[in-house]
Amino acid sequence: MRLAVLGLVVVSLVLAGCGVFRHRPITAEASRSPAGEAGRSAAPTAPAASTAPAAPEPPKLAEQLTRVASELSELQNAVAKLLVASRQQEDQLLFLQRRVGELEAQNKSRAPSVPSGFAPQAPMPAPAVPSGFVPPSLTPTPTVPQLRSTTTTPAEDLYRVGVEKVGAKELDAAVLILYDLIGAYPDHPLRESAQFLVADILFQQKDYRGALADFEALIGAVPNGAKVPDALLKIGLCQRSLGDGALAKQTWERLVRDYPGSVAARQARVLLRG
Repeated sequence: MRLAVLGLVVVSLVLAGCGVFRHRPITAEASRSPAGEAGRSAAPTAPAASTAPAAPEPPKLAEQLTRVASELSELQNAVAKLLVASRQQEDQLLFLQRRVGELEAQNKSRAPSVPSGFAPQAPMPAPAVPSGFVPPSLTPTPTVPQLRSTTTTPAEDLYRVGVEKVGAKELDAAVLILYDLIGAYPDHPLRESAQFLVADILFQQKDYRGALADFEALIGAVPNGAKVPDALLKIGLCQRSLGDGALAKQTWERLVRDYPGSVAARQARVLLRG
């Protein structure tokens, strides 16, 4: 009987131990199955931070406008230089024509007298003109066309803009604008000041022949103008710079004689003494 009871106890203990081993808790290490590891390794890694879109390039419209404005300014300066050169050539041609006329007049006044006792040859008879013949009309020598501006801008605005260009040292543009005033408004009161400015600009640029032509044109257009004494002073300076000191002296003597109380006359007296 004791042996039977002892055998039951042993069997019970054995069964209890098997149950303990069967229900042992699964640790964290055991729970990591190969499938789970594979799934975790296959999952895509999320980006740390979303990349910002690239900023678009700033528009280049301002640079293009600046370049176009610069090219336009260069073209305007080139046109201004061409027109100024054309006007200077016209003034020089008029000056040469005037000088030719003066030389022809001097040659006529110095024509040799006919010696006494000399009988000039009798003129040859004119050839007979056929009946019904109409001689062609003599066409006069064409004169140099004057440049006239077609601008509709008021003279006051042209003069103001021209003076502003002079102050900004844009001399070619200033000459172009002032020539517009001279051509469009030859009888305007501002014409005298405009032409004096043009001539003075040419004088500063050492274009003495062009300056001389414009100073003389000023005196011819406005002989009693307020700028005439200053123009005579500058005419003498142009003549001296062109190598004609004797003519410059005559011009300054005329200035002193005709405008003795002017500031230009005082300067002319200093030049005559020097």
